Amino acid sequence: MPGRSASPAVNRVLRTGTLLTAELDTRLRRSPAYAAENEALHALARTLNEPGTAMLQTLVDTALELCNAGSAGISLREHHDDQSGAFRWVAVSGRCAQLQGHLIPDDDSPAGVALELGSPQLFAFPKRQFDCLSVVGADVTEELVVPVPGTPGSFGALWVMSHDADHRFDSEHRRILASLANFTCAALTITQARAEAEVRAEEAEAARNALVAAEARKDDFITTLGHELRNPLGPIDSALAAAQKLAAGSPAVLSALAVANRQLQHLKRIVSDLLDASRVRHGKLSVRPAHGLLGDIVKDAVAAVAEGVEQRQHHLDVTLPPYPVTVFADAPRLTQVVSNLLWNAVKYTPPGGDIALLVDAPDPGTIPEGDSTPREAVITVHDNGDGIEPTLLPRVFDLFMQSPVARTRAEGGLGVGLSVVSYLVKAHQGQVAISSEGIGTGTEVTLRLPIVCRSTVEHAAPTTHGIAPARILLVDDSDDATEALATLLALDGHEVKRAQSGLEALLMVETFTPDFALIDIHMPGMDGHELVRLLRQRAQCALTKLVALSGDSGTMSGPEPVADGFDCYLIKPPSLEDLADVLRRSSDREGRVDGY
Repeated sequence: MPGRSASPAVNRVLRTGTLLTAELDTRLRRSPAYAAENEALHALARTLNEPGTAMLQTLVDTALELCNAGSAGISLREHHDDQSGAFRWVAVSGRCAQLQGHLIPDDDSPAGVALELGSPQLFAFPKRQFDCLSVVGADVTEELVVPVPGTPGSFGALWVMSHDADHRFDSEHRRILASLANFTCAALTITQARAEAEVRAEEAEAARNALVAAEARKDDFITTLGHELRNPLGPIDSALAAAQKLAAGSPAVLSALAVANRQLQHLKRIVSDLLDASRVRHGKLSVRPAHGLLGDIVKDAVAAVAEGVEQRQHHLDVTLPPYPVTVFADAPRLTQVVSNLLWNAVKYTPPGGDIALLVDAPDPGTIPEGDSTPREAVITVHDNGDGIEPTLLPRVFDLFMQSPVARTRAEGGLGVGLSVVSYLVKAHQGQVAISSEGIGTGTEVTLRLPIVCRSTVEHAAPTTHGIAPARILLVDDSDDATEALATLLALDGHEVKRAQSGLEALLMVETFTPDFALIDIHMPGMDGHELVRLLRQRAQCALTKLVALSGDSGTMSGPEPVADGFDCYLIKPPSLEDLADVLRRSSDREGRVDGY
């Protein structure tokens, strides 16, 4: 029995004889209907996936039927902001069905008493002792209340009411109600867990969306930053080249310009890495394989790092097969891969160190005729430089991954080069692996590329900036973007005119017929598309090769002819290599030049 600490409600029902719980074990017990109970529990189990209120309503309907009661319901605990508590009739069946949602106090109600006593309780005429039941229209002769267990505290109570003096509850009803209360506990626990899981899933989804949005903003920023940095690099590059020619007789000036040029080339490599990383993220860095010679690809890559090798006095040993090896690959992209690996070796090998590049590939002449299966070329770059910590090896191809050693070097880069290398090697259906025994032990990178084929091609001509003299029109609303390039082209013997608007260009071609016109697409007023349409209408420009200039590399994703009358296009600002290639291939209207 409860002690002196019992609540007023418990003391009241004990004093008035309202509690008849002890009689449950002395009353005549009806025979258990296990078959009906089992069928009801199976039916309840099938409702576990339904919304919580629907499942609870089915449960009280079952309690009403199995206990042959007049009313049945579930009272669940609620806690309010003012710290007060209450029970809400979340599901009600029978004559009290219209009272669903009714609130009763937790400290002065049958459910509160049952929970305080911690066991099922039987109340006689409970309306006489509890004002909260005054809303029940019919008389209540008995109410059987069973706590619904929970963790850490009870969820509430399951109850049945009798409105008929001839129907009294017994221990069998208590057993049935206790069984249903346990089922209610399980169902509410599942519902609660599902709700918490849904909240966590929503939070995780929101976090994922926020991360995706942040990644997108970062990619957009990197792309914009790359283009914004790249725009002034072209004029600076051209101005440096022009200054070197103008200062041919001044060794001191040439020495200073050489320093500036080396740093500019380093900055261009960083910007190229930024743009390539952005293209990789958006799936726009594609490869367009063609037949070529592996030796030419390797020689171009070696030429790209020759200045760095000479400056650091490295010993570079290049070993090629004694026979020409024909490959089916994207030569510029594969050159980029090999030069990137060589440049890493140059950066992280101390002055006077050793770098070795070994190419192992089968002789295409030994491949049987009609056999189109690609053979494997293996390219290995080894150095005796700084090496890589073993813990970093699994992550060296991750974007923006850098070792502590790299961060201490002025030419350390951004940690995107190897990520681009990995992407391009996979695009060639190849594999790349990197190994090192640790700091100070050097590094070895191995490329395996299934690109060797039987087809034979001639050696490519050596790369040169030499361009046959031509009449060139530069059209750009930015004067700085064309001034240095115009000066450099003029020093090379070209006749160059500049226009800062479409209208100025139209007036200029009345007296100056260009062989080539390089036109910025995005100009205020008359844009490049409108200008090229009007130039095509002029007879004197019938043979002029019209080249589009755009800072948006994302729109240039394939080798198809350029729309709106352009013969080809260059990414803005154009490098000398890009321009030389366009002028040499002026008869090829299908070509695409993708400068880096």
